[in-house]
Amino acid sequence: MKKLLLVDGNSMLFRAYYATAYGKPMTSSNGTPTNAIFGFASMIQKAIDTVQPDSILVAFDAGKHTFRHDLYADYKGGRKPAPESLVPQFPLVRDFLDAFHIRWVEKADIEADDLIGTASKLSAEYQTYILTSDKDMLQLADDTTTVLLMKKGITDMDEMTPEKIEEDYGIMPLQIIDLKGLMGDASDNYKGIQGVGEKTAVKLIHEYGSVEAVLDHAAEIKGVLGKHVQEGKENAVLSKNLATIRRDIPLDFTIEECAYEPDYVSLQKFLLSLDMRVLAKKYDERLAAEDTAAIVQKPSRERIRMDHVPAELLKSESAVFLDEDRQPYMTAEVNGIALSFENTDVYISLEDALRDASLIDYLKNENPYKTGYDIKRDYHLLEHAGMHISFHDDAMITASLADSTLTSTDKIMDAYDLHTGVNFTEVYGKASKATLFTDAEKQKEFGCQSAENIRVLLNETLPKIHEYGMDDLYRNIEMPLTEILYRMEKEGIICNREVLDGIAKSTFAKITAEQNEIYLEAGHEFNINSPKQLKEVLFDELGFPHKKKISTSADVLEELKEFHPIISHILTYRKLSKIYSTYAEGLKKYIQKDGRIHTVYNQCATQTGRLSSSEPNLQNISVRDEQGREIRKAFLPEKGCVLLSSDYHQIELRMLADMADEQGLIDAFKDGIDAHTKTAMDVFGVSRDEVTPQMRRQAKMVNFGVVYGISDFGLAERLGISRKEAGNFIHTYYEKYPGIRTYMDNVVSSCEKKGYVTTICGRRRDIPQIHDKNHQIKEFGKRAAMNAPIQGSAADLIKLAMIHIDKAMKNANVKSRMILQVHDELIFNVPEDEIELMKKLVDEGMTHAMELKVPLTSECAVGSDWYEAK
Repeated sequence: MKKLLLVDGNSMLFRAYYATAYGKPMTSSNGTPTNAIFGFASMIQKAIDTVQPDSILVAFDAGKHTFRHDLYADYKGGRKPAPESLVPQFPLVRDFLDAFHIRWVEKADIEADDLIGTASKLSAEYQTYILTSDKDMLQLADDTTTVLLMKKGITDMDEMTPEKIEEDYGIMPLQIIDLKGLMGDASDNYKGIQGVGEKTAVKLIHEYGSVEAVLDHAAEIKGVLGKHVQEGKENAVLSKNLATIRRDIPLDFTIEECAYEPDYVSLQKFLLSLDMRVLAKKYDERLAAEDTAAIVQKPSRERIRMDHVPAELLKSESAVFLDEDRQPYMTAEVNGIALSFENTDVYISLEDALRDASLIDYLKNENPYKTGYDIKRDYHLLEHAGMHISFHDDAMITASLADSTLTSTDKIMDAYDLHTGVNFTEVYGKASKATLFTDAEKQKEFGCQSAENIRVLLNETLPKIHEYGMDDLYRNIEMPLTEILYRMEKEGIICNREVLDGIAKSTFAKITAEQNEIYLEAGHEFNINSPKQLKEVLFDELGFPHKKKISTSADVLEELKEFHPIISHILTYRKLSKIYSTYAEGLKKYIQKDGRIHTVYNQCATQTGRLSSSEPNLQNISVRDEQGREIRKAFLPEKGCVLLSSDYHQIELRMLADMADEQGLIDAFKDGIDAHTKTAMDVFGVSRDEVTPQMRRQAKMVNFGVVYGISDFGLAERLGISRKEAGNFIHTYYEKYPGIRTYMDNVVSSCEKKGYVTTICGRRRDIPQIHDKNHQIKEFGKRAAMNAPIQGSAADLIKLAMIHIDKAMKNANVKSRMILQVHDELIFNVPEDEIELMKKLVDEGMTHAMELKVPLTSECAVGSDWYEAK
């Protein structure tokens, strides 16, 4: 029996929009919103894969007015207008279907429901499936018609047969209209009978069978319900009529004319025109199966599992995937190795690999080239396994450079289908990617597919890196840095548990003292960590002023500090609690058997290119207050060594001066004048000696505010001044430093045209938000465009410094080790007899990492712990 797929176009498009509207904005390079198209395409492809239809028809509403409005003027009244970013996607979804060669229909004054109802009636010789999120469609289910009812997200659906409908709702499909007649439908704005909900409606249908029968027996129904039934007769009849889907609409085509004959070439062109490259890529394999002159058949791939790799393959480049158990790298184990060559994939167990001398030589030699994914993690795994692989490329890094919006390993995997190339669950069942397969054949297939996709991913992203001018950034910064970060992670830093215990004990005592003060001020005990109870104490009992939306966030409490002494105690209590739980106690679980913490550095976790740290995050240990800095006392050098710390002076302002070519700031840095003092002199019109600490503080806030694209409102909030005063500060700043205003304007203008910005080293950051229709999102995009080149260039600088210093340390054959990177600070474990040499090497490496119009300066400090070295 042939199969027909009917799609409720409007229902699916709205669902697709809202299912994807709350993540990162999706737009093409010219600013066209595409999230609804993306969701719609995913939904319909899921349905196609499920149904395998012979024919497809998509039905749309043609406009706001339908024949039902003639029956009831307020039909669908009160509905909000379509979101602004959805409106341009209405015609695009029709263009998508045209490109796909899928038939669609709309008719004036007729709803999509009625077109689908009619089509389903005309398809007696078809097994029909209806894709919708509208439960009204359930009335169409019968022996040859199944409703695919969307549940959540964009791919989760229920197959609603008559039996399933009866099981879930307790009524037959055709009685759906009786259900709606009795209870109404709030979404379509018709009332039904007052006081009748779904349970009552189902009970009445069970007893009487239909709306008409219920009304005929209205006098028999006792109590308030009987009264409502008698009073609601007209509404019930009207509601049933409104809910009834028509099946007699004249159509000017036959179901046979809706034959599904997809044009993947045209579809890919359409998707690429909207910059939907990831979605377009999903059709590569379908294209490969097409026997057309425009498509080159992909070679069939041979997947073999054996206890050795054929010698002829060991002369070729490959992509390597380590099949491991996805545990933290300190405890993770490798099960096997998969290699993807040009036409062959091989899976070999670790045990067999270690016995294969030819394979071991192939893997450890620099040539032929090997590609990995997250090779820094691979280095740790290989060390545990007693192997080494000389990698030439890292597909995770190339992917993150090619698309800066991918800021985690999992996002890159998902975006490029790294693990499977197809839906993981469909191929491997519901097992997690981190779960070991008990089936050896599935394990082999998983490994081989992963290796193949690493190879494909590299082949897709390397040309983009070349096109974007990032070859040097990739080869001479990111790839060398991977090896350095691996060694830093492996080295770790000693963390003294006893020091943490002491800090925990003293911090807990302070927390208890603050807690008692809070109870004293409140007049009773309560759960300070409960936002609900805290709101009751502050705003109900103590009568604090508040906005319409009551909040106990830190910024709100800061504004209330002057109202009552309890606020200072609460803020201190929170700060101490974080120090206690996150650091004094929290860090202990990360101390390994060797007494060290081995933090993980994430090379692809930020859009600006900055390194981040996790497991634990050592970059987040506060240096702004004494209590936070105390934690650094627990981090120690090895015996006979000191910790040497070096960080850059005002690096982002130096980057800004250089990139904006602002001579005023350039001269200040060349003359060794503090940048914030210089800004205070210029903004306030005073001499250097007349600059007060308050003036410098305000100037510092303006300097960093400009770097981050701050508004007058934001600056006013930070300085505690009026918006007008803040605006005057910013205006005067730009008057004194016109090069900065010109630079910022040019950066934003360029980003609006291109959709991206670049750093000094050519690192590209895509900023799709700059084309968003929403004003707030667009303003965020502008601020990001101003800041990203500065912060990204500073990130590139510290990476270059690490590379230069590492090379100098190797050349000097020192025993010192680079062990931590925290933003603009580097920390080294240094034997006492190498202190002066390391100061020299580190200073030279940091100050000569880049040639700028301003001098780069850094400051070295040493200490018996990290606290002293800062």
